[in-house]
Amino acid sequence: MARRRLVAATALAALITLAGSPAASAPRIGFHEYTLSKDAMCELRDRMVDRILATHEEGTWAPLEMAPSDDDLALMGLPSAEVLTSRRYPRPTMVTRDGAFREVDLPAVASFAGTGCFGIRPGAWLLLLNGGSIGWCSMAHVYGSPGGYDISTAGHCGKVGDTATIIAAFGNHAGALNPILLDFGTFAKSTDAGLGKDWALIDIRSAFQHLVTPTMCFWGGPRGMYTKTGALAGFSWTGQGPKVTVTPDPLLAQTIVHYGHGTGVGPGGTPRAGEAIAWGASHFMFTGVLTPGDSGSGSNTLAGDTIGATMEAAGINTHIYVDPLMRKGIGIMGGTRATQVTATLANGQIVPYPVPVSGLP
Repeated sequence: MARRRLVAATALAALITLAGSPAASAPRIGFHEYTLSKDAMCELRDRMVDRILATHEEGTWAPLEMAPSDDDLALMGLPSAEVLTSRRYPRPTMVTRDGAFREVDLPAVASFAGTGCFGIRPGAWLLLLNGGSIGWCSMAHVYGSPGGYDISTAGHCGKVGDTATIIAAFGNHAGALNPILLDFGTFAKSTDAGLGKDWALIDIRSAFQHLVTPTMCFWGGPRGMYTKTGALAGFSWTGQGPKVTVTPDPLLAQTIVHYGHGTGVGPGGTPRAGEAIAWGASHFMFTGVLTPGDSGSGSNTLAGDTIGATMEAAGINTHIYVDPLMRKGIGIMGGTRATQVTATLANGQIVPYPVPVSGLP
Protein backbone atom coordinates (compact mmCIF):
# COMPACT_ATOMS: atom_id res chain seq x y z
CA MET A 1 0.00 0.00 0.00
CA ALA A 2 2.85 2.39 0.86
CA ARG A 3 4.40 1.64 -2.53
CA ARG A 4 1.11 2.45 -4.28
CA ARG A 5 0.87 5.80 -2.48
CA LEU A 6 4.47 6.58 -3.43
CA VAL A 7 3.81 5.74 -7.09
CA ALA A 8 0.67 7.91 -7.13
CA ALA A 9 2.40 10.82 -5.42
CA THR A 10 5.38 10.58 -7.76
CA ALA A 11 3.09 10.46 -10.78
CA LEU A 12 1.15 13.53 -9.67
CA ALA A 13 4.36 15.44 -8.98
CA ALA A 14 5.57 14.59 -12.46
CA LEU A 15 2.29 15.73 -14.01
CA ILE A 16 2.37 19.06 -12.22
CA THR A 17 5.96 19.57 -13.40
CA LEU A 18 4.95 18.77 -16.97
CA ALA A 19 2.19 21.35 -16.83
CA GLY A 20 4.69 24.19 -16.60
CA SER A 21 4.53 27.13 -14.24
CA PRO A 22 1.88 29.88 -14.51
CA ALA A 23 2.69 33.36 -15.69
CA ALA A 24 4.62 35.39 -13.15
CA SER A 25 1.68 37.79 -12.66
CA ALA A 26 -0.86 35.02 -12.02
CA PRO A 27 -1.56 34.01 -8.40
CA ARG A 28 -0.21 30.56 -7.61
CA ILE A 29 -2.71 27.71 -7.40
CA GLY A 30 -1.95 24.36 -5.80
CA PHE A 31 -3.89 21.33 -7.08
CA HIS A 32 -5.29 18.66 -4.78
CA GLU A 33 -7.48 15.60 -5.21
CA TYR A 34 -11.18 16.31 -4.70
CA THR A 35 -12.32 14.43 -1.61
CA LEU A 36 -14.99 14.77 1.05
CA SER A 37 -14.76 13.97 4.74
CA LYS A 38 -16.17 10.66 5.96
CA ASP A 39 -18.80 12.51 8.01
CA ALA A 40 -19.92 14.49 4.96
CA MET A 41 -20.18 11.35 2.84
CA CYS A 42 -22.23 9.55 5.49
CA GLU A 43 -24.57 12.52 5.85
CA LEU A 44 -25.07 12.64 2.07
CA ARG A 45 -25.80 8.91 2.00
CA ASP A 46 -28.40 9.20 4.77
CA ARG A 47 -30.15 12.04 2.96
CA MET A 48 -30.26 10.14 -0.33
CA VAL A 49 -31.49 6.93 1.32
CA ASP A 50 -34.26 8.89 3.06
CA ARG A 51 -35.40 10.15 -0.34
CA ILE A 52 -35.42 6.66 -1.85
CA LEU A 53 -37.38 5.19 1.06
CA ALA A 54 -39.87 8.05 0.82
CA THR A 55 -40.60 7.38 -2.85
CA HIS A 56 -40.16 3.59 -3.23
CA GLU A 57 -41.79 0.70 -1.37
CA GLU A 58 -39.64 -1.90 0.37
CA GLY A 59 -39.10 -4.96 -1.78
CA THR A 60 -38.95 -3.00 -5.06
CA TRP A 61 -36.04 -1.86 -7.21
CA ALA A 62 -34.97 1.79 -7.19
CA PRO A 63 -32.48 3.53 -9.46
CA LEU A 64 -29.30 4.57 -7.66
CA GLU A 65 -30.07 8.18 -8.49
CA MET A 66 -28.43 10.99 -6.59
CA ALA A 67 -29.68 14.52 -7.25
CA PRO A 68 -27.99 16.79 -4.69
CA SER A 69 -29.98 19.69 -3.23
CA ASP A 70 -28.32 23.05 -2.58
CA ASP A 71 -27.76 21.93 1.03
CA ASP A 72 -26.06 18.77 -0.27
CA LEU A 73 -23.93 20.81 -2.66
CA ALA A 74 -22.81 23.06 0.19
CA LEU A 75 -21.78 19.95 2.14
CA MET A 76 -19.76 18.90 -0.93
CA GLY A 77 -17.98 22.27 -1.02
CA LEU A 78 -19.87 23.34 -4.15
CA PRO A 79 -21.97 26.45 -4.86
CA SER A 80 -25.71 26.26 -5.57
CA ALA A 81 -27.28 24.56 -8.57
CA GLU A 82 -28.11 27.98 -9.99
CA VAL A 83 -24.45 28.96 -9.97
CA LEU A 84 -23.13 25.63 -11.26
CA THR A 85 -25.58 25.47 -14.19
CA SER A 86 -25.18 29.12 -15.15
CA ARG A 87 -22.40 28.29 -17.62
CA ARG A 88 -20.47 25.44 -19.25
CA TYR A 89 -16.88 24.32 -18.57
CA PRO A 90 -15.10 23.60 -21.88
CA ARG A 91 -11.79 24.34 -20.12
CA PRO A 92 -10.83 23.50 -16.52
CA THR A 93 -12.59 26.16 -14.46
CA MET A 94 -12.27 26.84 -10.75
CA VAL A 95 -15.60 27.66 -9.10
CA THR A 96 -15.79 29.43 -5.75
CA ARG A 97 -18.66 29.12 -3.31
CA ASP A 98 -19.65 32.73 -3.93
CA GLY A 99 -20.07 32.04 -7.65
CA ALA A 100 -16.81 33.33 -9.14
CA PHE A 101 -15.27 31.45 -12.09
CA ARG A 102 -11.64 31.25 -13.17
CA GLU A 103 -10.16 29.17 -15.97
CA VAL A 104 -6.95 27.41 -14.95
CA ASP A 105 -4.16 25.36 -16.53
CA LEU A 106 -4.29 21.90 -14.98
CA PRO A 107 -1.41 19.41 -15.13
CA ALA A 108 -1.49 17.47 -18.39
CA VAL A 109 -3.56 14.50 -17.16
CA ALA A 110 -4.65 15.60 -13.71
CA SER A 111 -8.27 14.50 -13.83
CA PHE A 112 -8.88 12.67 -10.58
CA ALA A 113 -10.72 9.35 -10.72
CA GLY A 114 -10.31 8.41 -7.06
CA THR A 115 -7.68 8.08 -4.36
CA GLY A 116 -4.36 7.55 -6.14
CA CYS A 117 -6.05 7.26 -9.57
CA PHE A 118 -6.01 9.74 -12.42
CA GLY A 119 -7.75 9.91 -15.77
CA ILE A 120 -11.19 9.36 -17.28
CA ARG A 121 -11.69 5.69 -16.41
CA PRO A 122 -14.02 3.07 -14.87
CA GLY A 123 -15.18 4.31 -11.46
CA ALA A 124 -14.40 8.01 -12.00
CA TRP A 125 -16.78 10.58 -10.54
CA LEU A 126 -19.37 11.88 -13.03
CA LEU A 127 -21.17 15.18 -12.50
CA LEU A 128 -24.27 16.12 -14.54
CA LEU A 129 -25.10 19.82 -14.92
CA ASN A 130 -28.02 19.90 -17.34
CA GLY A 131 -31.43 21.52 -17.47
CA GLY A 132 -30.83 23.53 -14.33
CA SER A 133 -30.41 20.41 -12.16
CA ILE A 134 -27.47 18.50 -10.69
CA GLY A 135 -26.78 14.77 -10.86
CA TRP A 136 -24.05 12.62 -9.30
CA CYS A 137 -23.06 9.32 -10.92
CA SER A 138 -19.93 7.24 -11.63
CA MET A 139 -18.43 5.94 -14.88
CA ALA A 140 -18.42 2.33 -16.05
CA HIS A 141 -16.39 0.78 -18.89
CA VAL A 142 -14.49 2.30 -21.81
CA TYR A 143 -15.49 1.40 -25.37
CA GLY A 144 -13.84 2.03 -28.74
CA SER A 145 -10.12 2.44 -29.45
CA PRO A 146 -7.37 4.99 -28.68
CA GLY A 147 -8.31 8.41 -30.01
CA GLY A 148 -11.95 7.41 -30.35
CA TYR A 149 -12.93 6.31 -26.84
CA ASP A 150 -16.41 6.45 -25.29
CA ILE A 151 -17.27 5.60 -21.70
CA SER A 152 -20.46 4.03 -20.37
CA THR A 153 -22.65 4.90 -17.41
CA ALA A 154 -26.30 4.46 -16.38
CA GLY A 155 -28.95 5.67 -18.80
CA HIS A 156 -30.83 7.45 -16.04
CA CYS A 157 -27.74 9.61 -15.46
CA GLY A 158 -28.27 11.55 -18.69
CA LYS A 159 -30.13 11.69 -21.98
CA VAL A 160 -28.72 12.05 -25.50
CA GLY A 161 -27.19 15.49 -25.94
CA ASP A 162 -26.49 16.08 -22.23
CA THR A 163 -23.01 17.24 -21.23
CA ALA A 164 -20.83 15.10 -18.96
CA THR A 165 -18.63 16.88 -16.41
CA ILE A 166 -15.90 15.82 -13.99
CA ILE A 167 -14.65 17.43 -10.81
CA ALA A 168 -11.09 17.50 -12.09
CA ALA A 169 -9.42 18.67 -8.89
CA PHE A 170 -9.52 21.05 -5.96
CA GLY A 171 -7.66 24.31 -6.51
CA ASN A 172 -6.00 25.77 -3.42
CA HIS A 173 -6.02 29.51 -4.06
CA ALA A 174 -5.17 31.94 -1.25
CA GLY A 175 -5.80 29.23 1.33
CA ALA A 176 -9.29 28.28 0.06
CA LEU A 177 -10.11 24.97 -1.65
CA ASN A 178 -12.34 25.36 -4.72
CA PRO A 179 -13.55 22.63 -7.14
CA ILE A 180 -12.26 22.68 -10.72
CA LEU A 181 -14.87 21.50 -13.24
CA LEU A 182 -14.36 20.24 -16.79
CA ASP A 183 -16.91 19.30 -19.48
CA PHE A 184 -15.28 16.26 -21.08
CA GLY A 185 -17.98 14.70 -23.25
CA THR A 186 -21.56 14.42 -24.51
CA PHE A 187 -24.11 11.63 -24.08
CA ALA A 188 -24.30 9.96 -27.52
CA LYS A 189 -26.58 7.03 -26.58
CA SER A 190 -28.93 6.56 -23.64
CA THR A 191 -31.74 4.21 -22.68
CA ASP A 192 -33.57 4.28 -19.35
CA ALA A 193 -36.19 1.50 -19.30
CA GLY A 194 -35.60 -0.16 -15.93
CA LEU A 195 -33.32 -2.89 -14.59
CA GLY A 196 -31.35 -4.48 -17.42
CA LYS A 197 -32.24 -1.70 -19.86
CA ASP A 198 -30.43 1.23 -18.28
CA TRP A 199 -27.20 2.30 -19.98
CA ALA A 200 -25.59 5.20 -21.79
CA LEU A 201 -22.45 5.99 -23.78
CA ILE A 202 -20.60 9.28 -23.41
CA ASP A 203 -18.64 10.48 -26.43
CA ILE A 204 -15.36 11.83 -25.01
CA ARG A 205 -14.15 14.99 -26.68
CA SER A 206 -11.02 14.73 -28.80
CA ALA A 207 -9.16 17.25 -26.64
CA PHE A 208 -9.46 14.90 -23.65
CA GLN A 209 -8.88 11.51 -25.30
CA HIS A 210 -5.38 11.46 -23.79
CA LEU A 211 -6.98 11.40 -20.33
CA VAL A 212 -8.74 8.09 -21.00
CA THR A 213 -7.68 4.71 -19.65
CA PRO A 214 -9.87 1.56 -19.90
CA THR A 215 -8.25 0.16 -16.72
CA MET A 216 -10.43 0.16 -13.60
CA CYS A 217 -8.87 1.92 -10.65
CA PHE A 218 -7.46 -0.47 -7.99
CA TRP A 219 -8.82 -3.71 -9.54
CA GLY A 220 -7.50 -3.55 -13.10
CA GLY A 221 -9.23 -5.01 -16.14
CA PRO A 222 -11.64 -5.52 -17.75
CA ARG A 223 -10.29 -8.25 -19.99
CA GLY A 224 -13.09 -9.36 -22.26
CA MET A 225 -16.76 -9.66 -21.36
CA TYR A 226 -18.65 -12.06 -19.10
CA THR A 227 -21.43 -13.64 -21.22
CA LYS A 228 -22.71 -16.65 -19.23
CA THR A 229 -26.36 -16.56 -18.06
CA GLY A 230 -28.22 -18.38 -15.30
CA ALA A 231 -29.37 -18.02 -11.70
CA LEU A 232 -27.18 -19.41 -8.95
CA ALA A 233 -29.20 -18.05 -6.06
CA GLY A 234 -32.73 -17.17 -5.11
CA PHE A 235 -33.69 -14.51 -2.62
CA SER A 236 -36.71 -13.49 -0.59
CA TRP A 237 -37.42 -10.69 1.84
CA THR A 238 -37.67 -11.32 5.58
CA GLY A 239 -37.93 -9.09 8.62
CA GLN A 240 -34.17 -9.41 9.12
CA GLY A 241 -33.33 -8.47 5.54
CA PRO A 242 -32.82 -10.43 2.31
CA LYS A 243 -32.59 -14.22 2.58
CA VAL A 244 -30.43 -15.82 -0.08
CA THR A 245 -30.60 -19.48 -1.16
CA VAL A 246 -27.44 -20.49 -3.00
CA THR A 247 -27.03 -23.25 -5.58
CA PRO A 248 -23.45 -22.67 -6.75
CA ASP A 249 -22.27 -23.26 -10.30
CA PRO A 250 -18.47 -23.03 -10.70
CA LEU A 251 -18.75 -20.49 -13.53
CA LEU A 252 -21.82 -18.61 -12.31
CA ALA A 253 -20.63 -18.14 -8.73
CA GLN A 254 -18.61 -15.05 -9.47
CA THR A 255 -17.09 -12.48 -7.16
CA ILE A 256 -18.03 -9.02 -8.41
CA VAL A 257 -15.45 -6.24 -8.07
CA HIS A 258 -16.30 -2.61 -8.69
CA TYR A 259 -15.11 0.91 -8.02
CA GLY A 260 -17.28 4.00 -7.68
CA HIS A 261 -18.05 7.21 -5.85
CA GLY A 262 -21.07 6.20 -3.78
CA THR A 263 -21.92 8.26 -0.71
CA GLY A 264 -20.92 7.08 2.74
CA VAL A 265 -18.37 4.45 1.71
CA GLY A 266 -15.29 6.50 0.90
CA PRO A 267 -14.24 10.11 0.51
CA GLY A 268 -12.34 9.69 -2.75
CA GLY A 269 -13.75 6.63 -4.48
CA THR A 270 -13.60 3.13 -3.05
CA PRO A 271 -12.91 -0.40 -4.32
CA ARG A 272 -15.52 -2.95 -3.21
CA ALA A 273 -16.51 -6.56 -3.84
CA GLY A 274 -19.73 -8.58 -3.76
CA GLU A 275 -21.11 -11.97 -4.78
CA ALA A 276 -23.21 -12.59 -7.88
CA ILE A 277 -26.63 -14.20 -7.40
CA ALA A 278 -28.15 -14.06 -10.91
CA TRP A 279 -27.12 -13.50 -14.52
CA GLY A 280 -30.10 -12.66 -16.74
CA ALA A 281 -29.93 -12.02 -20.45
CA SER A 282 -29.87 -8.26 -19.90
CA HIS A 283 -29.41 -7.79 -16.14
CA PHE A 284 -27.26 -9.09 -13.28
CA MET A 285 -27.69 -9.04 -9.48
CA PHE A 286 -25.23 -9.30 -6.62
CA THR A 287 -24.98 -8.75 -2.87
CA GLY A 288 -22.51 -6.24 -1.50
CA VAL A 289 -21.95 -2.56 -0.73
CA LEU A 290 -23.45 0.00 -3.09
CA THR A 291 -25.05 3.38 -2.39
CA PRO A 292 -26.44 6.42 -4.26
CA GLY A 293 -23.66 8.01 -6.29
CA ASP A 294 -22.39 4.60 -7.43
CA SER A 295 -25.00 4.65 -10.18
CA GLY A 296 -23.33 4.12 -13.54
CA SER A 297 -20.16 2.57 -12.10
CA GLY A 298 -18.79 -0.56 -13.71
CA SER A 299 -18.50 -4.08 -12.31
CA ASN A 300 -16.06 -6.80 -13.35
CA THR A 301 -16.05 -10.49 -12.50
CA LEU A 302 -13.00 -11.64 -10.57
CA ALA A 303 -12.82 -14.80 -12.69
CA GLY A 304 -14.52 -15.42 -16.05
CA ASP A 305 -17.10 -17.48 -17.90
CA THR A 306 -14.41 -19.90 -19.08
CA ILE A 307 -11.63 -21.62 -17.15
CA GLY A 308 -8.59 -19.36 -16.94
CA ALA A 309 -10.38 -16.12 -17.85
CA THR A 310 -10.09 -13.24 -15.37
CA MET A 311 -11.50 -9.79 -14.68
CA GLU A 312 -14.21 -9.79 -17.35
CA ALA A 313 -16.65 -6.88 -17.72
CA ALA A 314 -19.92 -7.71 -15.93
CA GLY A 315 -21.98 -4.58 -16.44
CA ILE A 316 -23.19 -1.21 -15.19
CA ASN A 317 -24.48 -0.80 -11.63
CA THR A 318 -27.84 0.96 -11.81
CA HIS A 319 -30.39 -0.22 -9.19
CA ILE A 320 -30.70 -1.17 -5.52
CA TYR A 321 -33.23 -3.45 -3.83
CA VAL A 322 -35.14 -1.20 -1.44
CA ASP A 323 -34.88 -2.08 2.25
CA PRO A 324 -33.68 -0.33 5.44
CA LEU A 325 -30.23 -1.97 5.17
CA MET A 326 -29.48 0.67 2.56
CA ARG A 327 -28.68 2.96 5.49
CA LYS A 328 -25.66 0.75 6.16
CA GLY A 329 -24.72 0.70 2.48
CA ILE A 330 -25.34 -3.05 2.03
CA GLY A 331 -27.96 -5.09 0.23
CA ILE A 332 -28.84 -6.50 -3.18
CA MET A 333 -27.79 -4.58 -6.24
CA GLY A 334 -28.74 -4.89 -9.88
CA GLY A 335 -27.43 -3.59 -13.15
CA THR A 336 -27.40 -3.74 -16.91
CA ARG A 337 -25.04 -6.28 -18.42
CA ALA A 338 -22.11 -5.03 -20.47
CA THR A 339 -23.37 -7.21 -23.32
CA GLN A 340 -26.29 -4.76 -23.79
CA VAL A 341 -24.06 -1.80 -24.69
CA THR A 342 -23.94 -1.47 -28.47
CA ALA A 343 -20.24 -0.74 -28.81
CA THR A 344 -16.89 -2.56 -28.74
CA LEU A 345 -15.42 -2.99 -25.26
CA ALA A 346 -11.89 -1.67 -24.76
CA ASN A 347 -9.71 -4.00 -22.69
CA GLY A 348 -7.99 -2.61 -19.64
CA GLN A 349 -4.67 -3.74 -18.24
CA ILE A 350 -4.39 -6.43 -15.58
CA VAL A 351 -2.14 -4.31 -13.38
CA PRO A 352 -3.90 -1.10 -12.22
CA TYR A 353 -1.83 2.06 -12.35
CA PRO A 354 -2.38 5.69 -11.29
CA VAL A 355 -2.14 7.49 -14.64
CA PRO A 356 -2.90 6.60 -18.29
CA VAL A 357 0.39 5.21 -19.63
CA SER A 358 0.63 2.90 -22.64
CA GLY A 359 2.80 -0.21 -22.65
CA LEU A 360 2.15 -1.36 -19.08
CA PRO A 361 1.04 -5.00 -18.51
